[in-house]
Amino acid sequence: MRPRVVAAGAILALWVGGLATLARRQFAGGEAARLARAALFVSPGADYYEVSNGTSQIGFASSTIDTTQTRVLISDFVVANVAGGARFSARLQVSLTRALRLTGFCYELGADAGPYKACGTVVHDTLLSLSIAAKGARPVKRRIVLSAPLFLPTMVPMVIALGERPKVGQHFTYDVFDPATDSSSMTTIAVTAESLFVEPDSATFDADGQQWIVAHQDTVRAWRIEEQNGGRLTGWIDESGRMVMADPIAGMRMRRTAYELAYSNWSRANARDARAAPTPSPSTP
Repeated sequence: MRPRVVAAGAILALWVGGLATLARRQFAGGEAARLARAALFVSPGADYYEVSNGTSQIGFASSTIDTTQTRVLISDFVVANVAGGARFSARLQVSLTRALRLTGFCYELGADAGPYKACGTVVHDTLLSLSIAAKGARPVKRRIVLSAPLFLPTMVPMVIALGERPKVGQHFTYDVFDPATDSSSMTTIAVTAESLFVEPDSATFDADGQQWIVAHQDTVRAWRIEEQNGGRLTGWIDESGRMVMADPIAGMRMRRTAYELAYSNWSRANARDARAAPTPSPSTP
């Protein structure tokens, strides 16, 4: 497994859905109240993202929230072609109570960067049971005693944004545990800027160009959150705590757009490239 491919997969999957990383919120006083407010405003929906290298699209990502009377379910997916012709895919599924208490998650890294699978179950809000399996290694099972409720990092922007509008100058601190590296650290995230973005919200098919193009755009207010000391939890989020845009690593950008622009154009381009690729000739004895 090439380290470059694994690193790229980790960073992208973190922004779309967490890359199996858990965030433990400092939960005293105001933070408990913030979580309670945020839980009231969680609504179902789906967002789609174009993954590009600055000049062309190299992948697709999606993030979906479903709600029931008892649970909040988050499903995140990313697939991309990276340098050297390698491809990776990552999928994260998260289950929470309606009060945004984590009950379980499962993360899978596939294609050229996998297989890797990390799953966790929270027992009585006091114990996290982890199971991690990686290619070429024996499965690892661990138990971690919890001193506070746990969140995946993909939930951190949601808790920051929901319930009350973010304000430039706010700071939030988390004890972050990453099962991919089996390490934890205290992480401080700051709200550093506020701006307006114009993003496509629908698309139409251009028969002449044989691709989907923007049909309508909408203006979205967003806030920039930055992990201190140059960490990965950095990007622009909207008032629902959903990611609008991020540059997770140099030369790579993720930006929210319409489904057809995010997925269909990239899928059609991949199909064209596959048809155009030369067919290997039979070897000569």
